[in-house]
Amino acid sequence: MKFIPGTKFINNTNKNTRLFKRGVLYVLNNVSKNDEGYLYTFKLPQLGEIKEVQFQKIKQADEFLSIINVT
Repeated sequence: MKFIPGTKFINNTNKNTRLFKRGVLYVLNNVSKNDEGYLYTFKLPQLGEIKEVQFQKIKQADEFLSIINVT
């Protein structure tokens, strides 16, 4: 697992907008394993919302999130 809770993400690309809206701050809150893979929970501080995204594998999540990671 490459990303830990507290890591910030903003999708500044024109890709991946199905799961992560462009220009919105997402803060990783929790990662949990379930029957379908891994459930990543994000806080959206600007909107006061919670977003859950299901990934089948940790590697899939790492590759996807590395594109929108705020460094």
